[in-house]
Amino acid sequence: MAHSISVKIPKPIEVQNSDVVVVVKTDGEKLGTLTISLGTIDWRPKGKKSGKKSETQLTWSAFATLMESARK
Repeated sequence: MAHSISVKIPKPIEVQNSDVVVVVKTDGEKLGTLTISLGTIDWRPKGKKSGKKSETQLTWSAFATLMESARK
């Protein structure tokens, strides 16, 4: 299972008005898109409409808590 990740960064500095978009692929197939914004981190699985808000959207504090709990 080989993963491929491409990143579109609007500016190589601080995230402000434009989101950072990361496309994640496994074995050449799109797995989903990770969108990083100033306020949230958002995971959109393959096939999910891009116009709708994702069901998997976390504030940065909630994301930090989730990642810390995964370490245990």
